[in-house]
Amino acid sequence: MEDPAGIGIETVGVPSRRPEGMTAFTIVWFGQVVSLVGTAMSGFALTLWAYRTTGLATALSMVAFFNFAPMIVMSPIAGVLVDRWNRKWTMALSDLASAMMTLVVLVLFLTGHL
Repeated sequence: MEDPAGIGIETVGVPSRRPEGMTAFTIVWFGQVVSLVGTAMSGFALTLWAYRTTGLATALSMVAFFNFAPMIVMSPIAGVLVDRWNRKWTMALSDLASAMMTLVVLVLFLTGHL
């Protein structure tokens, strides 16, 4: 059976259990909150780590600048592109890239190469 949008909603006679409505929104919203808070905390921790390691305000300000610069530069461009791309995939891939970079920073920190 197919829904009006043309997407199959049954597999071998078993209805799909995909969340809908407010439940789906809440799941996505909560995932984004966790992702954004984690990214912000990582950026803040990295800024404090740079200051504690070097003792220089220059290091603190450079890390803070390079933490926010991509958002400022890419926001206008990303807004246009996301309107043209699949929003679900864009959100998933950007969160995945953010998580991967956080893991890279963790590995560099743990190995003493940060």
